[in-house]
Amino acid sequence: MTDQPAGLRPPPDPSRRPAPASRLVRALYSHNPFYVISADLVFIGLRMSFDPSAKAFDTWALISGLASSTLLLAVTACLLVRYGKVWDDMRSVLLLVVMMFLAISSTIDDVLILRPTVGAALAAGGLAFAIVVSEGLLRGMRLWLPALYRGPYYLILALFFLYPVALRPLLARPDSPTSHWALFGFSTAAGLAFLTLLPAIRRGGAYVKGNGSPWRWPLYPWSLFVFLGLGVVGRSYYLCISLHNVEGYRSIFGPYFLVPFGFAIALLLLEAGLTSGRAGVVRFALAMPAGLLALSLVGHRWDAVYQNFLTMFRDGLGVAPPAATLIAATAFYGLAASRGVAGARGLAMASLLGLSVIAPGMTDLSGLVYPNGWPLLAIAMVQGRLAFRRKESWRATIAAACLVAATADLPAGYLSADQAASAAFRLAIVAMLVLGAAFDDELGLTLRSVGAVLLAADALGVMAGEPHLRSGLPAALVPAYPALLAAAAVGYGLLVGGWPFFAASGVILAGLMVAFGARGYLDLRQHFAGLDRVALGLASFLLAALISLGKAGFLRRWTRGGHISGEVGAAAADPGP
Repeated sequence: MTDQPAGLRPPPDPSRRPAPASRLVRALYSHNPFYVISADLVFIGLRMSFDPSAKAFDTWALISGLASSTLLLAVTACLLVRYGKVWDDMRSVLLLVVMMFLAISSTIDDVLILRPTVGAALAAGGLAFAIVVSEGLLRGMRLWLPALYRGPYYLILALFFLYPVALRPLLARPDSPTSHWALFGFSTAAGLAFLTLLPAIRRGGAYVKGNGSPWRWPLYPWSLFVFLGLGVVGRSYYLCISLHNVEGYRSIFGPYFLVPFGFAIALLLLEAGLTSGRAGVVRFALAMPAGLLALSLVGHRWDAVYQNFLTMFRDGLGVAPPAATLIAATAFYGLAASRGVAGARGLAMASLLGLSVIAPGMTDLSGLVYPNGWPLLAIAMVQGRLAFRRKESWRATIAAACLVAATADLPAGYLSADQAASAAFRLAIVAMLVLGAAFDDELGLTLRSVGAVLLAADALGVMAGEPHLRSGLPAALVPAYPALLAAAAVGYGLLVGGWPFFAASGVILAGLMVAFGARGYLDLRQHFAGLDRVALGLASFLLAALISLGKAGFLRRWTRGGHISGEVGAAAADPGP
């Protein structure tokens, strides 16, 4: 019988593993989801039993039932924490209390439509009830919520209860632009309310240290505001249903309604990441505008109610939701860049690049357009300034490329399409030559070589009569244009250096010789009918003479003589030992 090796555990005994039923009981005991189940069932049951739009009795019964359920949860939380120290279960109870506040505020919407005075009184009473219960919870649980968190919390609760009351006078005309904009504005108002958390974020985790609970920052108190943020999403949608009196469940709401609130959350996350030094939070904040752009591109419907406000949005702001989102994203990344966030400047340039291909009135990706000049011009200015300061050729190349692309769009009202294209082509050549002269690195040398090739191509194209290239030149300049380019290539080669420009000049001059020779040949051909045969005969004679010289060995001797003379020159240069 062998002994068990030291340091090794025996394999687990399958017979001792807990049964699946036992594991389920343990999971239910540990996480205790029954508070959530209870609150949901009570809310659904009360909502099914009482219709707040029907009778006053139903209204008061529904709200009283919700308030009683909220009080039951709050008293339970206070007793279990004070006497039982059951903090884990009470975290979900606190969030459920907040959920009940939001449910009460949504229930009052129905009353506000039919009985405005009663609805306003209920909203004020509901807010007072939420404040009293919240303060009772904090004091009963001996939980400390600092003022810089408590103020925004009550401000957000006030927005849930009182914003519909402020909207009520506008809803007499549900199709008026004012009421539509007011419904859209809830997301923006919620975003502004959440931004009041910035001072608390800058205090960091030490601001809530010793809060009276075992919950650490950011779990406490940020889980509370995450829950309120989810409530903003649902409230934005439900307001457009409950307070917009149209037939059925049609509404003006679209996913882009949440974009302003999303940018406020991105700002909070950016500040939280910078304050805490957590790079992952900063990266998530920088990625949020991409998700908000997706929100602005999806969910568009063709029903008349929805399209009415979408048209109103586009006409009022001058841009559709995608373009407006990209403008906001550019501003957000510019702010992040001013705070020294790595990569923010590049993302701002990417937003401008996206703005250049998304038309102002476009609502989805099927309407992409040729790059607009103004965003590209902004990119060129920013990258050009950075290239000048940092002496970076790749930034200068990006700036030049954007500038060239902008020239094809900005003068569209003054130049034809062919003229704009030829101007952009020649400006690209000039940009390559300038950058090649300014930078001596590998990219600068590559730009010089490409510029030389394009310079020769431009001259040969004009000589060949290419209409797009000729359309951008005055008629009087066309005959002399290739010679001017050949002279420019020689001058650039002498000043900056580089054999490609002498080669380009030679190609241009050879093209001119061929062009003039061909023109002279055609003129002679009109006077001598057999000129083609004479020319072919002379060509045949030259070929025959070369063959004869080869047979006589002259070509071999010339080749060998050049080789021998090269060897003699090399031997003379090397004196030996």
